[in-house]
Amino acid sequence: MNMIPINADGLVRLAYKHPCLRSNWYIFASTVLTVVNQPQELGKVLHFALRQQLLEGPSLSDNSLLTNAYLLKLAEDSISSAAEFRELSETGVDLPDVLPTSRYPDELPFGFEYTNSEDISEAQLLVAKKIRESILKIAPISGLPKSIMALTALKMSTPSTLKPSALAERSQWVVPGHANSSKPVFENAASRSTKTNSNQIFETIEGRISLSSVSNDAILRNAIEGSDFWSLIYGKIKGRVRRQLIDAYPDLWQYAYQSVYGSILSYTKVLNARETSLCVLCALIPQDVNPILKGHLKGAENVGASKEEIENCRQLTLDICDWSGNVACKSGRKSDEKL
Repeated sequence: MNMIPINADGLVRLAYKHPCLRSNWYIFASTVLTVVNQPQELGKVLHFALRQQLLEGPSLSDNSLLTNAYLLKLAEDSISSAAEFRELSETGVDLPDVLPTSRYPDELPFGFEYTNSEDISEAQLLVAKKIRESILKIAPISGLPKSIMALTALKMSTPSTLKPSALAERSQWVVPGHANSSKPVFENAASRSTKTNSNQIFETIEGRISLSSVSNDAILRNAIEGSDFWSLIYGKIKGRVRRQLIDAYPDLWQYAYQSVYGSILSYTKVLNARETSLCVLCALIPQDVNPILKGHLKGAENVGASKEEIENCRQLTLDICDWSGNVACKSGRKSDEKL
């Protein structure tokens, strides 16, 4: 069964049905859409969030917002602009900014929190960065191919001024170019001796490297931050869970520690630890991996998520799974999975 396309009503519900997620609903919606493999819907979420996150938030839960005619109109405009951007993207032209509406600002239920152009640009850039980061962070959890498809689709709807720079967010372990070009080059691993020495230079897909290209500081920080984040999530049972992974396959632990927790999840300059943990929950619920989900429910609390936030994320995830039409989410629907 194909997903029912997200309409204006759906966007407004994602943004305002869950009171604890008013400021970051789009992060979790993007996470779930990636997991259920619906990348074509991400542009709608992005464009609505780029407008909606500029508005002042309601101080109290108000169900009337779900049927507010002008919020629905804002959502309809966002769906239209996302489609227009996808078409423009195929022509190769720069994509324009997504601006707050000027046609009915006084009719919206609350005013705009940001009016200065610099503040608007900064707020929208943060929205785009958080969506990208959420999709990357769940790549080891729901599958790298899904994240590749999602980020590729998202780029087609992203204004040119909000697209990522050429530099990665995270520090590189190996920095190409730090190699003496006058020394002989070894083209592949088969050319190496058992022990690499400082005089050897190797050709890689990113350029020439040698031992001097390696950032010991980045590797050290990766190990420390990965360990800290693992401990933060698992608390008192951190050692027991580590031993379970080692017993299953030692390389599984090394991958989880160094590549997942160290390189990906522990990076909190875009998404904080609480947002990261909630993204993980949203990615796990559709996959029916109950034992893993239980551990991360407690882990979310360990990093400061409230029970209300966790329940709101669960409900948002189930809503999108229902729209998707082919995701059962059996474990996520059980009442005993609530906190």
